[in-house]
Amino acid sequence: MAAPTPGLEPDEHLIARAPASFRGAAAASVRSTLALGAARRRLDAYYAWQVPAAVAGFSTIGPEFVVGLTDRGLVLWSTSFWFSRPRAITGRIALADIHEVAAVRHGIVTGFAIAFRNGAIVEVEAIRGRRLRHLAAAVRDRLADAQAA
Repeated sequence: MAAPTPGLEPDEHLIARAPASFRGAAAASVRSTLALGAARRRLDAYYAWQVPAAVAGFSTIGPEFVVGLTDRGLVLWSTSFWFSRPRAITGRIALADIHEVAAVRHGIVTGFAIAFRNGAIVEVEAIRGRRLRHLAAAVRDRLADAQAA
């Protein structure tokens, strides 16, 4: 975690973070590689994912983002063009709003699902998913600590 984490409060502690994309990004990228209008089709897939995600409280600006866990909850950052580093906070999700999380590896893609207390489920994915699986484990630990308290 060498890159800075912009937008955090001075006393806010970053526990884990991972780059991610919308659910279906890998498949959309593969399909669009072989077709005309590739970029447009990938963006259409993102916009279809973004609407229900935003309703659930998962706010993103683009198809690639960084998900982080702080001592206060989940944080979503937009990414820089070069190296996809965290750029600006686009959303925050309180741990109290999260019921459960899960991370599952599907071949080269790792999926990360967030089940909200209101019944909504948002899924994101990453090609290299070790950091995403680490993030899921850290969120589960924080949720268990909150329930025990």
